[in-house]
Amino acid sequence: MASLEQRLEAFRKLPLKAQLAFIAATRSNPILSQNQDYLEGIERVHAECLQAATPEQQATYAKARASLEGTNLDA
Repeated sequence: MASLEQRLEAFRKLPLKAQLAFIAATRSNPILSQNQDYLEGIERVHAECLQAATPEQQATYAKARASLEGTNLDA
């Protein structure tokens, strides 16, 4: 199994929309959601990537987030 650092680096390479969907899926998974270090890590990396994104990428992300919230995947 890959180390936490390797998994976070792979996560960092995903597009923002994919990161968002991955976080939602991780939260809803009964096993993965118990690993708080991992969940906090991917959320931190996601925040870093979002902060570094271009305005166009942020606009696309905002639409994706609204869509995911509409399907209630964050619950």
